[in-house]
Amino acid sequence: MTDTQTDLPEAAPEPEPAPQRAASLLARIIDHLRNQHWTAVFLEFVVVVAGVFIGFQLNNWNEERELNQRRDQIIAALVTDLRDATRVQTTIVEAVEAGRAQWQSDFEAGDLPPPYYLRFPGSDTAPQTWDALQRMQLPDMLDPTTIFDLAFYYSELEGVGQKYTRYVTFVESHILPNLKRDPSVFYLPDKSALLPEFEANMDRASDYAADAATLNAWASCLVYRLEAGRSFDQTCRRAGFRLEGMTSDELARLRELDHALAALAQ
Repeated sequence: MTDTQTDLPEAAPEPEPAPQRAASLLARIIDHLRNQHWTAVFLEFVVVVAGVFIGFQLNNWNEERELNQRRDQIIAALVTDLRDATRVQTTIVEAVEAGRAQWQSDFEAGDLPPPYYLRFPGSDTAPQTWDALQRMQLPDMLDPTTIFDLAFYYSELEGVGQKYTRYVTFVESHILPNLKRDPSVFYLPDKSALLPEFEANMDRASDYAADAATLNAWASCLVYRLEAGRSFDQTCRRAGFRLEGMTSDELARLRELDHALAALAQ
């Protein structure tokens, strides 16, 4: 039986710590200066400057990459919120148009239908999306016109939500408690029309739907703006919610909202 021996590879030398490398470099430069080796001094100086420059460039690149990732995440969240809003707003417009048309048809047929009212489950106000976004570094990620456009939209969204809260307060205090009573309580004594307060409340439902249609067009424009990857000089509202480069499908949808607004105004 013979002994065998395995030669292990030599361990790689550990890298020199950064402080020691810097001290070594400084010592070499001093030595070159003492010996007046100007070419060597120049080369060492170039190495130092290049190292510092590359370090700054890498740091700037990392910061820019992180900012772009953050920007993409915020835009994706905004687009999701705006698209969710358009779905809700479309439902509101369709519900009010259908509800008022049904009420008018029943009344003209000789019935005394209760006043049409709009009421949906959940919160009466939109989420405070813009308040959350204001705590982020939006000025570093979006151009000023886009930021103003978004701020204006979310401000209007909040204002319209407050109008709906006032509208639904009347519904809950004056219409819902009387639904099980004789429907004539909602009408003039001669049954020729609704009492003024109930007629006005139905008009407020149409006003709210018209606001929803406008916000719908606005949100659709903002989605296009955020996803276009370019800047636009005008805000969506100033441009009539139609920005350069929109597809025929997007423009057709905006025309449908225009028709809805015209119908609600009648």
